[in-house]
Amino acid sequence: MTISQKLFANSYDLLNTLVEWRISSYRRSTAGQASGRVLEIGFGTGSNLKYYPDSLNITALEPNPYMFKKIRDRSSKAYKDINVFQGYGENMPFKDEIFDTVVVTLVLCMVSDVEKVVSEITRVLKPGGRFYFYEHVSSKSYLGKHFQSFLNPFWSFITTGCNLTRDTEKIIKEAGFAQVKSRKFTIRFGTPISLPNIVGVATKIKDM
Repeated sequence: MTISQKLFANSYDLLNTLVEWRISSYRRSTAGQASGRVLEIGFGTGSNLKYYPDSLNITALEPNPYMFKKIRDRSSKAYKDINVFQGYGENMPFKDEIFDTVVVTLVLCMVSDVEKVVSEITRVLKPGGRFYFYEHVSSKSYLGKHFQSFLNPFWSFITTGCNLTRDTEKIIKEAGFAQVKSRKFTIRFGTPISLPNIVGVATKIKDM
């Protein structure tokens, strides 16, 4: 446990409040589509809880232990039963092919190895299982790339590691899923330069 983890946990809900009005529909289009046995990686304090359908079996994987009390409080208020595990997406403590759905929202920007996390997602998904994702990604424009590179050190510090310059869509499409459907869009938060995002679903190959 580190000071930065504690600071991030204490500021997490405030940071989300500042942007939630703009991104809630994308959370709904990921968590809201979940079914069966669900794993959410990088659960945070449970911002997606209110978007999940009722009567789901939800497992939360979260590396920051300072988030756990807030997870318990929020899940209790949402009348949802959550199984919480401390751990990292690069090396998940779960057996192969046990989840019907994996949900990741604004998390792959923070992990140390995106390829490894996506590989782990394919491992724990059942054949035909679905991986729903919402992430911000690297800009394709000259100005956008430079703005992200300029902002990245400060942003990474206050968010304990978030990286604005990753080509996450490319990594997911090259991970061997049977099908990947994604949509790219931009969000403006009162700045002259927009921030690129992707939202989508990847389906694991079914057994033959």
